[in-house]
Amino acid sequence: MHPILIQRRRLALYLIGWLPVLALLTALLVLTDWGSWTQSLLFGLPLVTVYAFLCLAAWYPCRALPLGDQQAVFSLATHIATATISAAVWVGMAWTLAAAFDRSADPVAGGRLSSEQMGLIFVLGLLVYLLSVAIHYVFVASEESRAAERRALEAEVAARDAELQALKAQLNPHFLFNSLNSVASLAGSDPERARAMCIELGDYLRGTLNESGATLQPLEVELAMVRRFLNVETVRYGDRLRVVEEIDADCMDCAVPPLLLQPLVENALKHGIAQLVEGGEVRIGARCRGDQLMLWVANPVDPDNRPRSGAGVGLANVRQRLAKVFEEDARLRHGRSGDSYRSEIVLPVVGAGDGSGERGAKNE
Repeated sequence: MHPILIQRRRLALYLIGWLPVLALLTALLVLTDWGSWTQSLLFGLPLVTVYAFLCLAAWYPCRALPLGDQQAVFSLATHIATATISAAVWVGMAWTLAAAFDRSADPVAGGRLSSEQMGLIFVLGLLVYLLSVAIHYVFVASEESRAAERRALEAEVAARDAELQALKAQLNPHFLFNSLNSVASLAGSDPERARAMCIELGDYLRGTLNESGATLQPLEVELAMVRRFLNVETVRYGDRLRVVEEIDADCMDCAVPPLLLQPLVENALKHGIAQLVEGGEVRIGARCRGDQLMLWVANPVDPDNRPRSGAGVGLANVRQRLAKVFEEDARLRHGRSGDSYRSEIVLPVVGAGDGSGERGAKNE
């Protein structure tokens, strides 16, 4: 169907655009003494209305015969021929309508059309149809431009999603490598703990598979994944690992990228708890401040150990994923202060129901 006919608003605007043609036809009839202004207007109104719909047919050859094609000459000849036929049909309709007016007893009706008047109507019809062709080409170009922009946006979104999935896929092997090393170290000295760790590890990985298709998920789900991860690590650390959560209840529905906190917690255990004979307390927090969500993980560190330099795979992955989803609106900060190390993420507040993984979930 013609795109103008799809929406009533477009059709109304299109018909309003034909008012100058109606005014011109009325003026031509008056100036050639066919009838009065009232007679000419009553004659021209149905004629212009029918021709307006007839000119909509130009849409189809305009789409089939692009001007930039090598057959430009053929396209031009086709449009001229179509315009000639349409103008001739319009003259025939005008002659028939004028004959009907001539036979009418209505005093406001005019008479038959002269050869001069039919020639003027033909030229007007020819020019108007060619103008319609030009307008349709502009419309086709606009539609193609919008379609190209839409395809480019879809390709960009697909590429971004693929990159996000690739970044997220790096986390499981990274974590799995560390966990399997722990299982291997426990297998000889404590087989029961190694078996328990394998069971917890299986539950955790099953959970990550269930969430693998999401790009954003509620913080509540993310925290559940972190707790599964900590269940795995508790088998290894035992009483040396203590976890304290400082989560504001109103943050639970905020959307975050999956497996966002797990690398921070893993770093807290690897570089903090594992280095302390007595273990320590890992603090996980979340707080909403206006339109920002703040997440943090803090852990004790051995004061005699040198401070960490740079960012490992986990922190680099988190930073890249934040940049892909939220661009400059999210940031990751981490650093040591005395005998404590803190990693902090600040990102925009996005409702879990709006989390499509696009920046547009927040702005559009």
